Amino acid sequence: MAEGKILVLDDEPRMVDSLKTLLTMEGYQVAGEVNAEAAIEHMDKTDFDLIITDIKMPRIDGIEIMRRVREKNPNLCVVLITGYASIDTAKYAVEEGAFGYLTKPLEIDELKLVVARGLEKRKSEIEKFQLLEALKIANETLQVKLAQLDALSSAGNLLATTIDLKEALTAILSLAIDVIGAKLGSVMILDLVRDELYIGASCGIEENVVQNTRMKLGSSISGHVAKTRRSLIVEDIERDKRFSRINREKYESKSLISAPLIYKDSLFGVINLNNKQNGQPFTTDDLRLLSAIAIPAAVAIDRANLIADKTETINYLTVLHSLAERVSMIDDPAQIGEITFDGLKKLFDLDSIFWFDYLEHSDELLLEFYHGSLSDIPIPSELKNIKFQSDMVTVGKSIDTILLQKKLSSEIVKFVRQTGKKMEVVTLPIFLKRALTGIAVLVFPHDFSFTDSLKELALLALTQTAAIYQRQKAVLNSTQLMTMGRLLGEIGHDLKKPLTNLKGAIQIYQGKIKSKLASEFFPEAEKEVNRLSELVKEIAEFSKPNKYQKRKIQISDLLEKSLDLISYNIKDKDVKVVKNYLQENPPVMANAHEMLQLFINILQNSVDSMNIGGTLTLDVQKLAEDDVRWLRIRIEDTGAGIPEDELARIFARYYTTKQGGTGLGLAIAERIILVHNGRISVTSKLGAGTTFMIDLRI
Repeated sequence: MAEGKILVLDDEPRMVDSLKTLLTMEGYQVAGEVNAEAAIEHMDKTDFDLIITDIKMPRIDGIEIMRRVREKNPNLCVVLITGYASIDTAKYAVEEGAFGYLTKPLEIDELKLVVARGLEKRKSEIEKFQLLEALKIANETLQVKLAQLDALSSAGNLLATTIDLKEALTAILSLAIDVIGAKLGSVMILDLVRDELYIGASCGIEENVVQNTRMKLGSSISGHVAKTRRSLIVEDIERDKRFSRINREKYESKSLISAPLIYKDSLFGVINLNNKQNGQPFTTDDLRLLSAIAIPAAVAIDRANLIADKTETINYLTVLHSLAERVSMIDDPAQIGEITFDGLKKLFDLDSIFWFDYLEHSDELLLEFYHGSLSDIPIPSELKNIKFQSDMVTVGKSIDTILLQKKLSSEIVKFVRQTGKKMEVVTLPIFLKRALTGIAVLVFPHDFSFTDSLKELALLALTQTAAIYQRQKAVLNSTQLMTMGRLLGEIGHDLKKPLTNLKGAIQIYQGKIKSKLASEFFPEAEKEVNRLSELVKEIAEFSKPNKYQKRKIQISDLLEKSLDLISYNIKDKDVKVVKNYLQENPPVMANAHEMLQLFINILQNSVDSMNIGGTLTLDVQKLAEDDVRWLRIRIEDTGAGIPEDELARIFARYYTTKQGGTGLGLAIAERIILVHNGRISVTSKLGAGTTFMIDLRI
């Protein structure tokens, strides 16, 4: 629901009342005034989000009111309205800071749009202000904590601004060693996933020790400090019963100190020092100073991690934006695979990508493109087109994407193994508007860790790319359809007159010429002319970009009317009609003429496909999926069926298997369903029959 407080000011009470009523119906909180002084007083008492004022007001005009409003709150949007519009007035209003300038009589849609945009701008400014205040408070808090470190404040501030974590840790350790006077030191970082410590920075420790040292919490001195979160001093490691000295030659002294790195109650690791340069044991003052250094150290690590995360996020968003921009400029579909692969490689260590389009009508995956190191290897034919078992996809029901992914993954894994490469395979189903559009298969090096966050990022990138590309294809297809529609309309118009003349001539000469040859020729000629006339009519109908005026209709009534219109064909083939309607059919919003045409096309195809004595079943049921209610119409015949290799093409324009058919009937049917935001699917078995499934929103 819309949100926002709006003040309407106009010296015409009816205008104020009208605007209040209109905007209140939109969900806004609206106050109205007809007096400028009262409006100013009202604004002093109430924090409004947007002001709508007439320019021409008694005593104080709208421009002056806007000035006063902006003096109090520069970010408040003011929309000026006037019945005396001029270019000079509009220019002056904009220069003075007006967010909108509307002329009377007001266009309602334009007013709604300006109000919505103004409130959105107001909301953004408030959020920006709140964010700046939050950042200001956070910075002030940080400065207070750093100031408390006295002599270490400058160093702490420097470390807190270090972006590179390795650099930050090295600086922290060097500071501790120099100030306290130790020979050896290490900063151990907590690995939250494995719950153990590893060396992030060191001084005086051999590289192989650094690379191979990992300690569980609670084990050794560092593990003990991390687990207890308490600083520790060991004056004589040989006599301390809590710890045993593993390598005597590693230490020149018996003393060491260790402090946990804690910030905002989070443990980041441990800092350790041993082997004091003067050969003496560490003191409590040394431990206190190390604990003080540990505070900015923890802050530095936290900030470095935070900045690294934000930098990574920015890099990800930059790549996504670049990918979307490049895809949006593609004219050649063959380029989308290469661009997508290049974009994803910038996000993570991707070796290869396979994209399979999901063909809903034929329940199969079709390899659209593949790129990467595997692209030089010939793809086996069985991988280019993958059919599904009936238990994977059920028409009208949810697609079992898990089974699809397993099937596809196993096929790709077999292919990768044949190449001799050790790779990891991940399948990602891509949905647009809750419908499966395809499956991406990503192939990674064997040692690459594809985390959940990277998976979400990959899904976002692929979904974004698929959506942009689908929109572009839709725009291109619409342009082609419009061009084709105009051409078809002109052709149909030009053919109507000669066909009418030809039909009339045939009828005239049929009565004048009497012979056996004429009695055979003229009826056949008239039949063919009628067929051509119907073809021209169907082409012209297909070319019309109808606006589909909708109203509530009963589907069962349209089905009965459709059956009545083709009743001659039904009787001629002795087809048995079985009806399973709901007792109370819920109405649907649809165009009755278009839906009637749809049902006639499908029913006629069903009757034509059957031999004498077939069965035609009409079933109407209610269906609920993802909080959406559907009315499902199932039309099933016992006809010849459709070959599997032709099933995916039956909705294509001009595709037909019927002698004399135009190939437009089912294309028109699909277009009608799509315009009604519905769904249409088909299953068929050669020699057993065909079933059409039509879903319309209730």
